[in-house]
Amino acid sequence: MNRMVKKIGILSAVFIAAIAVYFMWNQKDTEKSDVMVYTSMEEAALPVVYSDMYGRKMNILHGYTQDMKQVVSREALTVLPADRSMNIQVSDYKGSIQGIEYEVRSMDLGRLVERTKVDTWNEGEGGVTATLPIQNLLTKDKEYLLILTLDTSGNGKLLYYTRIMWTDSTNAKDMIDFAVDFTTRTFDYDQARQLTTYLETSEGEDNSSLGHVTIRSSFSQLTWGGLSVKPVGDIRVTLKDLDGIMCSVQLDYEVTRTGEDDIQELYEVEDSFTMKWDSRRIYLMDFERNTNQVFSGQKGLFSGKRIMLGISNPDEIRTAKSPSGDCLAFVVNRDLWTFDQSREHAVKVFSFRSGEDDGLRSGYNQHDIKILSTKDNGDVDFLVYGYMNRGIHEGSLGIAMYQYSSQDNATTERFFTPVTLSFGMLKEDIDQLAHVGANGMLYLMADRAVYGIDLNSNEYMVLADSLVEGGYAVSSGSSRFAWQEGSDLYGAGVVHLMDLDTGVKREITGGEDNIYRPLGFVGDDFIYGIARKGDVWVQNGRTKDAPMYRIEIMDQSGKIVKEYEHENVYIADVSVDDSRIHLTQVSKSGDQSYAAFKQDTIVCNQELADGEMEGIGWYASEDRRKLYFVQLDKDAASRDVKIAVPKKVAYETTEVVELKGNVRNQENRFYAYGGGHYLGGSHSFTDALALAYDKMGVVTDKNQEIIWSRVNRPPVRNMKDPMKTGAAFVRNLEGFTDNSFYGDGVFMLDARGCTLSQVLYFIGHGCPVAAYTLQGGYVLLSGYDSYNVTVYNPVSGESQKMGLNDASAYFAGQGNDFVCGVFTE
Repeated sequence: MNRMVKKIGILSAVFIAAIAVYFMWNQKDTEKSDVMVYTSMEEAALPVVYSDMYGRKMNILHGYTQDMKQVVSREALTVLPADRSMNIQVSDYKGSIQGIEYEVRSMDLGRLVERTKVDTWNEGEGGVTATLPIQNLLTKDKEYLLILTLDTSGNGKLLYYTRIMWTDSTNAKDMIDFAVDFTTRTFDYDQARQLTTYLETSEGEDNSSLGHVTIRSSFSQLTWGGLSVKPVGDIRVTLKDLDGIMCSVQLDYEVTRTGEDDIQELYEVEDSFTMKWDSRRIYLMDFERNTNQVFSGQKGLFSGKRIMLGISNPDEIRTAKSPSGDCLAFVVNRDLWTFDQSREHAVKVFSFRSGEDDGLRSGYNQHDIKILSTKDNGDVDFLVYGYMNRGIHEGSLGIAMYQYSSQDNATTERFFTPVTLSFGMLKEDIDQLAHVGANGMLYLMADRAVYGIDLNSNEYMVLADSLVEGGYAVSSGSSRFAWQEGSDLYGAGVVHLMDLDTGVKREITGGEDNIYRPLGFVGDDFIYGIARKGDVWVQNGRTKDAPMYRIEIMDQSGKIVKEYEHENVYIADVSVDDSRIHLTQVSKSGDQSYAAFKQDTIVCNQELADGEMEGIGWYASEDRRKLYFVQLDKDAASRDVKIAVPKKVAYETTEVVELKGNVRNQENRFYAYGGGHYLGGSHSFTDALALAYDKMGVVTDKNQEIIWSRVNRPPVRNMKDPMKTGAAFVRNLEGFTDNSFYGDGVFMLDARGCTLSQVLYFIGHGCPVAAYTLQGGYVLLSGYDSYNVTVYNPVSGESQKMGLNDASAYFAGQGNDFVCGVFTE
């Protein structure tokens, strides 16, 4: 009996010791990577492709597993050499290339220029090199779309997209070299002194953060504020645009710094350059540097009532709290973390980053994370949207919904939906609406449509389609959505209002002669306007507005809490700024005509929801300047903080949900780009131009072809015979009502609201500009120089010159009512 007891005791001791060793080892394993915590997910497998341009390996392209048409073509522009032979390098990463082919198309995809199969390529340690022998079928200085197809073992056929151009100009090389030299010099204070001539330092510029530096920043900002940072790895160079004398280049690289306690800090940096070439020198038109520290998750960053995030940009940080506030989730630089304040337990819930590769693929920044909900037990629902760097959807662009279970310490993908949008366009939609209702429905916007997805069955419905700006509104907390029926910008017979938490929908309508417009929300109170069908404001043959005679504000219960109406007074424009509603009033001056009256403001007492930056603070560091942190409610002791990652990312229950809306509205849409980035889209050319203007950017049509550029304008242009030069344009002025392509090779643009200096671009590119007067007639602007603009009267056939300042003031007084044209053939 004693032997049995002794034996049991020995076995028990061994068992307890084994458990102790296991937990000690497990704790050690969890904490052993105190420099970086990585996510359990399949490693990136798709190769990347480089172009050989001007002796540089540049324009890194990422592979797609779906047909993206031309929407991602602005990732890079490849300039072909004189013989058009495009040399590429495929960094294959353990895979093998079985076939290479490519096709060249017009940017509207309507014309196939060439389709060629490449028979030979070379394999080496760095990957595969090949030459694309592009034929002599291109028009010089014109952009085309090149789609490269790689047939790979294990990953099937992969598609790579770039615009290509064949040109005699060598300006691009000089400007690319300039950009690389500029960035390199910023790391050496003495060498950087030569860059001061390119800066436009302004006293009004914010120099408080190293996360954002511009051409207007101080020299100290440009040279990292004296911070001892060192570049690591290669500078990745991408040519974004080359339009005449304008060139846009983007440089991506990493820098490191040794911080306190010898902790290595890693920063991701992007330098964007917009330049203008001149025979005497290169002019730097715009420069922007964005720096974001990679949050390492080291224990020392959790201290006191702060989680230190470091140098960053506000648009890279978002937070969400659980109902009790004890558990919080935060997104920093495309990584999702949670922190349980009571347990002092942090989890890196999701990241594409990897410790296995060089970051070219896992660190690709064309995606983001949207937190949908955070629960007190640490569970998080979230979206990952954009380009999928790793995992089973690698190479797809779309939206994936995930649920993290704290109890299981596992992340489960619920569904994935592919989309044919660029990341910038998709982000624009998701930022407007992505909300999980209490009814178990996920509502999200994609490609100007709103879908409701049942999270129990993954079935979906189309809530609204073919949305246009001004025809819908979303509350600040994303819990209420309103939209009008149809695509008429100026109102509809019915406006739908839906509570996205409950799914309850109501219709706002009444009276056959009334039309309704959603105007916005103050908190959860809905603002809408009512106009009479006949009250249309038509100016120079085009609809300017449909002024409203009444505004109403409705609360969540459907009760009208505020009415605004004055006799013989109409509201032509409404903007909502937090709790204030700003009104532009007009009075009727005739049949379909109105005159300015006055401005007014409605002040509301509605409590506003907290934004995604709630709980984010910053303080000024002596050496690193503005540093961001997540504010905690309780003190965190660094030594007690436990850090973990999900043990797995599960795909067992995932489904591919194909979101298909109704027939899309085919109206012309314009896209603004600047500093190498998508800035926004609009059906209004004037609004798109406004987005691009301050960024020294460009505006493209729906086919991604440039139709306006702030930089690429010749200094002088004069037309001897504007009626002949612009014959096709002038023919289409009569009866012109909206932006449209015409069969005789001209794209007519409604540029009402642009300034005189902005529309001179079209004259510089060979098309006169029609400037309407309040009397109903028009003149043609047919030339300009540094001091004057030439005005041609089509009735008298006479031309006269006006000083630019005088002309700007005159046409502004006439409403800046311009119609412009782009010759497409």
